[in-house]
Amino acid sequence: MSPARVAAAALALALAGRPLAAQSDSYAVPLAPTPAAGAARGQARLHYAASPFGIAVTVDGRASYDLAITLTGLPAPASLGRYGVIVAWAVSPDLSLWQPLGAVSDGTTTLGPVALNKFLVVISAETTAEVTTHAGPVLLRGYSPSIWLQSFITHPLFRGVN
Repeated sequence: MSPARVAAAALALALAGRPLAAQSDSYAVPLAPTPAAGAARGQARLHYAASPFGIAVTVDGRASYDLAITLTGLPAPASLGRYGVIVAWAVSPDLSLWQPLGAVSDGTTTLGPVALNKFLVVISAETTAEVTTHAGPVLLRGYSPSIWLQSFITHPLFRGVN
């Protein structure tokens, strides 16, 4: 959606007397484990990133999200090889863009922003939290609501093969 259309929609909602904040419900993204995950389980909740207009969008009209990632049962990174941290990523559907979001651990961590229309949420073991290129084993993965009709299960990355 173009920035002009977003602005027009926001204006229409404001004039209708409906608060914009009520339009920004979050979305649950279940995180499915790979064989490397052991007993790890998780969920990411997509929340619109902070904005004075209620819904955050980029200049070109893409929604911008923060992810509240809740994880349990993560293995120690060192138990998987020469890894020191567990990292969350936002990944484009064609797997060409891996945006590191930051380190995560058991419990809830909020990271972002993610400004991709379709994306995967991937949790992997990495050497440091400052990595810019994915190299470690994938532990958990999930899909943004806009990608649910696309399947990646046949990709070796998500069957525990590096």
